[in-house]
Amino acid sequence: MDAITKNLTAAQTDAVTHVDGPLLIIAGPGSGKTRVVTHRIAYMLQQGVRPWQIAALTFTNKAADEMRTRLNLLAPDQPVWMGTFHRFCAQQLRRYASFVGLSENYSIYDMADSRSAMKRAIQAAGVSTSHATPEQIASAISKAKNRLITPESMQQQSGRASDAVAARVYPVYQEQLLLANAVDFDDLLYHFARLLRENPEVRGELDAKLKYIMVDEYQDTNLAQYAIVRAMSVDNPNLAVTGDPDQSIYGWRGADLNNILDFEKDYPHVKTVRLEQNYRSTPNILAVADQLIRHNRRRKAKELYTDNPDGENVVLRQYQDGYEEADAIADEIASQMIAGNAEPRDFAIFCRMNALTRSLEHALRNRGLPYQIVNGVEFYQRKEVKDLLAYLHLINNPAHDVALQRIINTPARSIGATTLGRLQNYADEQRIPMLQAARQVDEIDTLSKRSKTMVRSFVSLYDRLRKKATESLEDLVRYLVEETKYIEYLERTSVEKEDANPVENVDEFLSAAVEFDRMHPEDGSLEAFLEQVALVSDTDKFEDSNNRVTLMTLHAAKGLEFPRVFVIGVEDDLLPHYRSKQDDQQLEEERRLLFVGITRAKQWLQLSYAKRRSMRGDFRVAIPSMFLSELPRADMNVIESFADRDFFDDSGDMDYPDSWDFVQEPAPEEEGEKEYRSDSVESSAVTTDPPESTETAVASSAVESPTGDASDSVSVIPDVYMDPPAKKKKPKSRGGITVGLTTASEMLSSDRVPLGAYREGSTVRHPDYGEGTIMELTGRGPKRTAKIRFADDDSEQTFRLAFAKLELVDAS
Repeated sequence: MDAITKNLTAAQTDAVTHVDGPLLIIAGPGSGKTRVVTHRIAYMLQQGVRPWQIAALTFTNKAADEMRTRLNLLAPDQPVWMGTFHRFCAQQLRRYASFVGLSENYSIYDMADSRSAMKRAIQAAGVSTSHATPEQIASAISKAKNRLITPESMQQQSGRASDAVAARVYPVYQEQLLLANAVDFDDLLYHFARLLRENPEVRGELDAKLKYIMVDEYQDTNLAQYAIVRAMSVDNPNLAVTGDPDQSIYGWRGADLNNILDFEKDYPHVKTVRLEQNYRSTPNILAVADQLIRHNRRRKAKELYTDNPDGENVVLRQYQDGYEEADAIADEIASQMIAGNAEPRDFAIFCRMNALTRSLEHALRNRGLPYQIVNGVEFYQRKEVKDLLAYLHLINNPAHDVALQRIINTPARSIGATTLGRLQNYADEQRIPMLQAARQVDEIDTLSKRSKTMVRSFVSLYDRLRKKATESLEDLVRYLVEETKYIEYLERTSVEKEDANPVENVDEFLSAAVEFDRMHPEDGSLEAFLEQVALVSDTDKFEDSNNRVTLMTLHAAKGLEFPRVFVIGVEDDLLPHYRSKQDDQQLEEERRLLFVGITRAKQWLQLSYAKRRSMRGDFRVAIPSMFLSELPRADMNVIESFADRDFFDDSGDMDYPDSWDFVQEPAPEEEGEKEYRSDSVESSAVTTDPPESTETAVASSAVESPTGDASDSVSVIPDVYMDPPAKKKKPKSRGGITVGLTTASEMLSSDRVPLGAYREGSTVRHPDYGEGTIMELTGRGPKRTAKIRFADDDSEQTFRLAFAKLELVDAS
């Protein structure tokens, strides 16, 4: 016991040594909750609890891996179940699949598969999408599943027009999933929660087996997860939950803050422990975070404190625009590295939405600074990887129609859309999977003789592949690639990009198969590999050992920490997001999101905002976030405060007026002037935040994301607001790192390519879109615009040449 409780605080020891009965641990940021959870498990094992009686449920694979690593240091090789909610439910459903109408080899649809299935269900239901888009229908169904509403119940409920349409699609969608022996991510929770509720013997069996359940990040649980842990803690109410209401940031995907706020009501005899000492951040950083979050009402009060040294004040910095923000941050990182104060891995840059990272990428590349964007699922969304996974899914589950539709003509086998459509119609009429319909191709009179021959050839290929399913994953993947001649297909059809060589991605996928075989010498299977891939988290690919600057959204930053942190774009309509401002609960969640970002910083923190920002190609007036008025100026260094007026009063608090009267109205555009893109990687369409974990990606893909385009509520900056031409600075190079490169103010420098040098047909290169051809030129002088078609993705973009970062490759 001494080894387990040694060096723990009194509060931590109190939590660790509580074994029987419900336990609520309110854990502030950086308070050592992972240490408490793992030490508590080790303590329970020491007290005689059997390892198979314990289950620790997390929200990310990374968190589960960290727990297991720490537990192995205290109690090596103990088979305690540790993993995510979705992985736990997926494994239990394989045991009880027949109870919900599935086979144990069921498939887990990813977001793309779910979208395809949803479109097919909408078509089969015969509903019009004029009153509800497929995304709205998917969102309504996802919300229903998270609330454990059945298709029958949803049809009886009244609501918006989109909900009524979704209610008609919901039963068709579920029927098609069951026919395909498949589930989406919501189903993993939905099916298991209903299984426990409708089968008392199964519930009792699991309750008796798993007598001690621990839930990490309990503030992020939804109704289905709440129902699951409650059902398994009836006979043995030894439920221990750890969380912090101040860090609940997933309400938009179904998380219910009341689950943790009402835990003491659910379990009147609960023991509550507060972990309030912070081991991560400096007092200055903690004071700023604490002052901010105190403005929320729906929380459990706690007194955060730390014994860490004071450190530097938090920086609040204003920039002229997003370009200057990106350049200045990159310069700051480079200068700290040159001075020997830090390495790239020490820095993280957080933003509210993905689109804001693109200008930072450009600035970091210009200075030769290595960086990584945390998005672990990106690899598995690449076309060639999706193709190979589709083959494996169909091999594992012959009823996987979505997979068949993807690969039946990949590589090309002369099986076109018409043949596929007739095959699908026959399958629907016979209520059989499409692969089974393909085996009955001779009975489909609408198909030509040649089409039937091609379909039979595919079935023959499938049968050869399926015979390899029992071999090692490496052997199966190698055989798949060779038998389909997939590499030759890629070499024939793919265009190699600088950062994405398709053949190399196939090699990387094969390496993943080899690694899986190595890690699972006895229990490895194709089914297990596909489940592992399906449940990969955004943060799973994050490697803090990589010596790179990290770029990520605030949602993805949850659970991580960095010595030096930048939080950019702390502006109205971005943070808080404009969709949240009319709802008090959503506004509080946005404040919690900023709180999470602030408390990731260990030694140094900068918050920044801009006077104007490029969104969807237009410069728009940006207004400082209302949250900045809630921060304590005494703990901050305010750099380049507003040039127009000082918004801080004599007390040090920000004087946040109801009306920002200094914001000027934009000048009217010339008649007939086309929409243009200012040149920044920020000018791309705003994308939504990915969910933190792909485990909940189906909910996230269906539920309306809190991110979006803020362009509806801000104003366009007229040309006169642009910085005047500035003298070109000579880049400085020190230690192999070039600093002080192009800033927003230098974009109009007189040594740029003359506008008259651009011609229709000229070849140009853009730092983010690649090479393209000018298709059309319009306007004159500073309003001259170019429509450019880019070769990489065949997209067309329109730029204002005066501000575009274009390199003229060929003027002919």
